[in-house]
Amino acid sequence: MNLALFRDVFAAEWTKLRSVRSTYWCGLLAIVVGIGFGAAISAGNASEYKSADLIDKVMFDPTALSTAGLFFAQLALGVMAILVMSSEYSTGTIRTTLAAVPQRGYPLAAKTALLALIGTFVGVGTAFASFFVCEPIFKHYDIPRDVSIGAPHVLRAVLGAGLYIGVMVLFALGLAVIIRHTAGAITTLVGIVFIVPIVTQLLPDSWQEHFSRYLPANAGSAITSTVHQSNSLPPWGGFFVFVGWAALSLAVGWYLLRTRDV
Repeated sequence: MNLALFRDVFAAEWTKLRSVRSTYWCGLLAIVVGIGFGAAISAGNASEYKSADLIDKVMFDPTALSTAGLFFAQLALGVMAILVMSSEYSTGTIRTTLAAVPQRGYPLAAKTALLALIGTFVGVGTAFASFFVCEPIFKHYDIPRDVSIGAPHVLRAVLGAGLYIGVMVLFALGLAVIIRHTAGAITTLVGIVFIVPIVTQLLPDSWQEHFSRYLPANAGSAITSTVHQSNSLPPWGGFFVFVGWAALSLAVGWYLLRTRDV
């Protein structure tokens, strides 16, 4: 790889990304939704803890609840990643980009690196902010769990929630390269992340064990829990399965970008 060329392309992509308002709005929306929904979900569940049955109390996971808002925030950052690529096709600026940099892999590599940094930064920052906002909520309701950041598996789960967002952004970017249309890519992302996991809950338990937990969102979200669910993958195992999904998405996008006409 020509590092000098990559540096120049990266700088150009950064200029394009920070010059559009959608970048800031999507980032702000992700932060507000991530923290706000996390606090609301935590308060609602904590208030019902004392009346819950024994199984629900055993499976109660304050850490996962505190970062649950990121499940909705991921859509805002996913849309941002899709717009980074699909807007170039809709406006025709992709022709200018590829005319300036005929080596087509460089613009995609620069977008990938840039979005990985932004997605991870916003994701990790929002996850920790949401956790510390929600920590007093659980203490207020006298939840008999250690909800401090130093409790077993808590730091891994909070950090993992942020890393999940960073990987989801790259998965969305890959979809945008493959589909090339904003509406189509967003619809596909929503379907894969929100709709398909819900539909698979209707499948028999044996099917869920061998299929559902390997879906991108299900596999990746395993790292955000401190209480292991019987139908989910191990935390880091699930995360790396999700990384594999994102890598596959980008690899297919890279191949299509190199082989088909603009």
